[in-house]
Amino acid sequence: MNPVFLKRFLIVLYAAGLLGMHVPAVSATFISLVPLTLWFTGFICVWFFPKPSFQAYILLGAIAVAAWMLEVAGVHTGKIFGVYAYGPTLGFKVLDVPITIGVNWVLLVMVTSAVVEEWNLGGKFGRAALGAGLMTALDLLIEPVAMNFDFWQWQNNQVPLQNFGAWWLASFFFHWVYITADLPAKSSLFRLIAALQFLFFLGHWIFMQINL
Repeated sequence: MNPVFLKRFLIVLYAAGLLGMHVPAVSATFISLVPLTLWFTGFICVWFFPKPSFQAYILLGAIAVAAWMLEVAGVHTGKIFGVYAYGPTLGFKVLDVPITIGVNWVLLVMVTSAVVEEWNLGGKFGRAALGAGLMTALDLLIEPVAMNFDFWQWQNNQVPLQNFGAWWLASFFFHWVYITADLPAKSSLFRLIAALQFLFFLGHWIFMQINL
């Protein structure tokens, strides 16, 4: 697939999803496509991974599974992120957690790592900390959107502060593993996807403020 065409397609895909989820006549259809969009984006990241190898794909899979297991522990104990439960929007669930969530975690690690590497910051700790910071900043945008579209719901409709602390710590760990394995590589495609993620959820937040 032509990379330029793919980038344009992703821009149109995310823009259509953003707008479609706020148009009453088609919102249900676009909301149902959210997990497919995440899986497609994850597939694109794996297919165009800058440093492909069997070991790299094994590690990416391990991060996805580990992140999903962390969410399972979080949902069933309420001790990690806070008390929350997943709704039906993100699709098929195992142990009350959508399998899509593992894909989303590893996707975000890949694309935020590409952004951090482009900034050419030295040191594993610094890059992992900044990557985790980007993911936590994104989560600040995700949370109100997630509750609005029933990705998940928090107890008393309040996002606890511990969620953001746990997000940063988990993100830092996954970034550290990713960097230590020498997986990061500069990728304009990954940086575009990172930007699209931020703009997608920022756009939803703006629409929610004006009641669209």
